[in-house]
Amino acid sequence: MSTQVIFLFGRPGVGKLTIGELIAADTGYRLLHNHAVVDLVTSLFSFGSPPFVALREKLWLDTVDACITAKQSGVIMTFAPESTVTDEFIPTLKKRVTARRGALRFIELRCDDAQLETRLTAESRGKFGKLRDLKLFRKLDESGAFDRPKMPTAELVVDTADREPLESARLIASHLRQTGVNPGGRRKSS
Repeated sequence: MSTQVIFLFGRPGVGKLTIGELIAADTGYRLLHNHAVVDLVTSLFSFGSPPFVALREKLWLDTVDACITAKQSGVIMTFAPESTVTDEFIPTLKKRVTARRGALRFIELRCDDAQLETRLTAESRGKFGKLRDLKLFRKLDESGAFDRPKMPTAELVVDTADREPLESARLIASHLRQTGVNPGGRRKSS
């Protein structure tokens, strides 16, 4: 049985953590929340500084490696593309997961700009120090800060604008079952 690495990505505010938590509860997969790593690293280094970038990527990679080595059935990694992530990160992650015989599954979450801006100001985002400043978000967005690194084509894109988080999580779990992986990481029998 290979470890399923569910790479749940999207712009700030699309619902990655909420949906990731629901998928984890349903599947028993572990959750590697983006801000758990970011918050740890920013306690030591300024966001975007070279030591920050290096340590954050090392922690992401080493954590996924550890889950595969421990033969976890799955790990859900939430990820927000942004310009301080190196262009080498995604190819390195792919190479390391493949070398350890894991399966890397890219799932993208999206929602329209109006909904996104409403969500960005939610008080709940303050818990993890998430981006909540609309002016800053707009400035970063206009500068292309969320356009890299270049993301691979997702095997599933889920629009979260008009779906409750539980519905989105169930849609993803259903997709995993239809593509040969039951929640809990067990392969479907033929």
